[in-house]
Amino acid sequence: MIIVHRITPFFIGLSSALGFATIFVLRLNPLAVMAATVAVVALLFARLVGFLPRAFQFWMLTGTPTLFLVSSFGLLLFMENFPAQVALAVTVSLFLLFFAEHVFSYVHLPANYETYAIEHLSLVLNVASVFFVSVVAFGTRIFLTAYAPLWLLSALFFVVSLFVIFGTLWASKVDVAQARLYAVCGALLVTEIFLTVTYLPTGFYTNAALIALTAYLFLGLTRARFVESLSKSTVRRYVMTGVVLLVTILGTARWT
Repeated sequence: MIIVHRITPFFIGLSSALGFATIFVLRLNPLAVMAATVAVVALLFARLVGFLPRAFQFWMLTGTPTLFLVSSFGLLLFMENFPAQVALAVTVSLFLLFFAEHVFSYVHLPANYETYAIEHLSLVLNVASVFFVSVVAFGTRIFLTAYAPLWLLSALFFVVSLFVIFGTLWASKVDVAQARLYAVCGALLVTEIFLTVTYLPTGFYTNAALIALTAYLFLGLTRARFVESLSKSTVRRYVMTGVVLLVTILGTARWT
């Protein structure tokens, strides 16, 4: 049985890569291919983690990579540059492989698990998911305004943000009750930024980058608060990083 679990990360990365390749090469129904790929990857993660739907661990370790894959497929629908599409496919497949490798160690071989590996990877995957979902939300609002009112997109974005923030805090070993409170507050903050940047005269990639930056700063400072490392130097580092990234994003944006 352990051998089956050991090779599961490889099949997770392969399934993701094959899903993207099928869309690129065979030109089949992209939505059907995406749905099938997500289903396979989610089932493989569920088997790797252990099918325990009543446990937070099951939903966090399965839901985080699944949301990452789903949101990356959504981003793919709005990308027109083929090299960028290939880069997205390779990056997503590799990150799913790496995440699955650490999940295998965490669940089945704890002695070989690298401390904080899932915590750090969850942060990367979740911030990327926020960016991907933001692009999809803004793109959908532009091209399907009649079918995607702002209130509906905001509600869906709040739910996604809530899961992402809670999942990151859970991976950081934050108490569930505290993580729930901070997740609600963080989701409200990120959703407010989402509503605000909707009215900026910028493209949806720029808007999505602003929202992802907000999520990154909130998660970084919140995690530092709970691991007792929220010093002045830590806050200063995050503020400086945030300012530099904000200036870079706004300075390179195309204003319409």
